[in-house]
Amino acid sequence: MTETVGIKLATPADAQAVLKLLRQLSLESEAILVPHLDKLTVEQEEYSLCDICESTDSLILLAQYQDQPIGIVTIMGLADQPQVGELGVAVLKDFWQNGIGSLLVDEATYWFENYSTLEKLVLDVFSDNVPAIRLYQKYGFIKTGDATIEDQNKHPRSAILMEYRSSTDNKND
Repeated sequence: MTETVGIKLATPADAQAVLKLLRQLSLESEAILVPHLDKLTVEQEEYSLCDICESTDSLILLAQYQDQPIGIVTIMGLADQPQVGELGVAVLKDFWQNGIGSLLVDEATYWFENYSTLEKLVLDVFSDNVPAIRLYQKYGFIKTGDATIEDQNKHPRSAILMEYRSSTDNKND
């Protein structure tokens, strides 16, 4: 029997698993930029997930394999631009190159187009992360600028700013 990867909405009951996944991802990538990740408690994450589940401008989906989270996609509204959401995607290294990132980005853009109240979906990606840049381009993200962003080790890194443009452009008319 072949095992499949499933996608599920993260709920408060997933708080411990989400924190465990984010902490593992932060060991595997310098791109995991969750403030105070090492100090977040399960209770704080439950509260955040509860707020996100009730929102139309934020989303967290988990990719799961054998009932264990192996990837995550987030869309979080920007505090200084309430109609703009920022996309974040991460997959455990052992599961790279299996289409999981594509699955997560596809689900996130579908949610953005059909369910969110956001007007724009943006992201930033380190310039040297060519596979991620190609993935985002494949799903309709276009380059809108360049930036310098600190990685989780506080090192400045060159980054590309991107914005989602749907094929119908229904949110951006």
